[in-house]
Amino acid sequence: MQWFYTGSTSKTLSALDDLVQNVLLSTDFKREDLVGFHAAREAERVDQSLNVQSRFSADDGWIETSIEIVLPAEGVRHASESVAPKFKVPGLLHRRLLHVIKAALQETSTEHFHLFPYQEFWEPSPGSPPERIYSELYTSDAFLAEHAKIRAHGNRQDSSSWTENVIIALTLWSDSTHLTSFGNAFLWPIYLYMGNLSKYIRSKPTSNSAHHLAYIPKVSYPYFLLFQKLTRTS
Repeated sequence: MQWFYTGSTSKTLSALDDLVQNVLLSTDFKREDLVGFHAAREAERVDQSLNVQSRFSADDGWIETSIEIVLPAEGVRHASESVAPKFKVPGLLHRRLLHVIKAALQETSTEHFHLFPYQEFWEPSPGSPPERIYSELYTSDAFLAEHAKIRAHGNRQDSSSWTENVIIALTLWSDSTHLTSFGNAFLWPIYLYMGNLSKYIRSKPTSNSAHHLAYIPKVSYPYFLLFQKLTRTS
């Protein structure tokens, strides 16, 4: 209890019960195994054991490539961006956008897709002027305008089939994600969402609406600074 009430204030009673019941009282727990224990070192070993890179198989459509970033250098001027030095970043993992879209359209969630936009109004009281509601992407003016454009071009039709043109709205999101509640291993994914799906469904983690499009590699900051220094002196 002294350990529980000292140090971090984020400890919970359930975590303390878990420590006692599933660790200290475990049949395979040996106190001598903790001799020389260092939390930072063990967390690093766990990070290395994850081997995230091997989880992105080419069979699932993942492609690994390198990208180049045009690098500014302090005190150095260039005639144009095309002649400026470029910093090469390896290890960008991504999937082809068209393949991700096709896969998303084959999921059962497409039965909830809104393929035809509309305007939504609310009447505060009987007889009062209706007020326009802006809530979903498929009720926006931009969606309505683009839908009108494709309707003006007509639908594809031949002797054997008829295909109606619709809009698939793509929304992108990116944020750093830690892989565990301990250690320093993290990924920086780029997610793709379908705006045709209501935000009330799309925002639920259980709906599995996020499609992984790419993973941004981590750039070593000391190496980046060294490259800048070499650029300024060359």
